Amino acid sequence: MPGSHILDQAGLLPDFGQTFEPAELLVAPAVTYQQHRACSALVRRMYAWRGYRMSSARQIIENPNHATLGAWMDGELVATLTASRDSSAGLLADNLYAEEMAKLRKPSHVLCEVTRLAVDLNSPDPELLKSLFRSSYKYARAIFGVTDVVIEVNPRHARYYRREFGFSQIGSVRTCPRVDAPAVLLHRSLGNLRF
Repeated sequence: MPGSHILDQAGLLPDFGQTFEPAELLVAPAVTYQQHRACSALVRRMYAWRGYRMSSARQIIENPNHATLGAWMDGELVATLTASRDSSAGLLADNLYAEEMAKLRKPSHVLCEVTRLAVDLNSPDPELLKSLFRSSYKYARAIFGVTDVVIEVNPRHARYYRREFGFSQIGSVRTCPRVDAPAVLLHRSLGNLRF
């Protein structure tokens, strides 16, 4: 999307007092406490609206295997997601899909899981989610060396993720206890993905 930006790890962040051009979208990693808090508040609000239960576990901001990205439009947070690199602690998807995740773990692969995805329903940009995912792919590949991405989604949204983002379903429908809702596991390789 024209006007979209992803900021590098050097710490360039949105200036919340800055005036943006209309519909200017800025995607950047959340690094301050206030930015993380805003992202968490958006996740809680959107999950509650959907009727999803939120676990009380707090996200560890300083964890080098997690990056929370925010999408700011005209200085307002309109979407967020967390990209988590696979580590010795594993990924959240391992809880429901241990067998499927084990098959993805190969010496030449670096897995990343997208979690805590939330989009403000009042956002006027129909391309917002695509911009957020493109930016997260770039960021995860550049910072984490990611080769593959997984995400657990509600089955009613799986077709959209397959069509718009190139995911494939690799797990059957199960109940995710973190949100008390049905989920399916989706996967995509970042291989020769062009941005």
